[in-house]
This record gives sequence, structure tokens and C-alpha cells, in this order.
Amino acid sequence: MIGRMDAFEAIARRTSTRRFTPDRVPREEIERLLAAAVRAPNHKLTEPWRFAILGGGAARRFAELRRAYRAAKFPDPAAPEAARAVERAYREALETPAFVVVLSAVSDDPVRREEDFAAVMMATQNLLIAATAAGLGSYVRTGGIMNDPALRELVRAPATHRIVAIVSLGRPADAAEPTRRGDPAARTLWLD
Repeated sequence: MIGRMDAFEAIARRTSTRRFTPDRVPREEIERLLAAAVRAPNHKLTEPWRFAILGGGAARRFAELRRAYRAAKFPDPAAPEAARAVERAYREALETPAFVVVLSAVSDDPVRREEDFAAVMMATQNLLIAATAAGLGSYVRTGGIMNDPALRELVRAPATHRIVAIVSLGRPADAAEPTRRGDPAARTLWLD
């Protein structure tokens, strides 16, 4: 575990980790990350987030869903290149110690729906930064698999919520330097 680091250092050190050691992430450690996540701002304190933690058999089931989802992306999943990509997605998921599936409330009011989504993504960022500060690696996934009915069933997603992210968690298998980012000055306009 990395020693204590301040928020600026944790943000600067955060990077996407795709390979993990086989060490499990203790429940208490995940609970601590979730406690940091829910400190995110949320309009009118709606607390629109829900989390499903996948480990053990649930993580294996997710790996199977990920394999099937990846295979469906190819016209011929049995073709050598496709088969390698499908197997890589499956193996990567199998070798991930824990997943945090992040859900957001879906309001009928479009303004509240956007505010809730923003709050949940800020909570996800809090979780990622807290994981870095705790010496954990993380990788956040979004995209089409979020709508997979089998995934919704696996995480017992209420009809009132949508899956917005899946965070892989574990101890990094190797040290990775954060990806360089551009100078914020190039995208900043100062107005008086």
C-alpha cells in the first residue's frame, strides 16, 4: 500500500489499471471507497447512486457476460483475431479481484435526471481517486454492456435506475505512469 497522499497527488497519480494481482480487495477497503464516493455533490441531496459489488461467483458471471458481449461485436466470433479479443476480455475480467457496478437513478424530470447522472459520475471519480490514494488500481468502463438485460439482472438493478459505469478494482500488477494530459491553459478562457 502506498503511504498517505494528498488529493492533488492522488488525482495526478490516478491512471487506468487493466492488470491486477490476484489479491482480493477486502470488503472494509471497498466500503471505505464507497464512503468517499458518496461525498460527491448531489442536487437537493437526492443521493441518486447505487452500487453493486461483484466478487467471487458474481465476478465470474460478469466475465461470462463480458465474453458474450464482446463476441457479439464480431461478425465471426470464431475467427482467430476475434477469438483472441473475446478471450482477452474474458481473461481480463476473470483476473479482476472486484467490480463496483455504479447505478444512477432515472428521474422522469429531464433536469433532475441530468443532475443525478452528473452526481453519480462525480461519485465514481471520488471512488477512483480514493482507490489511488489507497494504493489500488482501477479501471472505469462505460458503454453498451450497461444496457445488457443479463447484467441488469446480475446486479439486481431496480427499474428506476440505469447502470452508468463498471469500475474494476484491485492491486496493480505492475507500476504504470499516468497518461500525460494537455496543459489546461489551452482549454481555459479567463473572463473579467
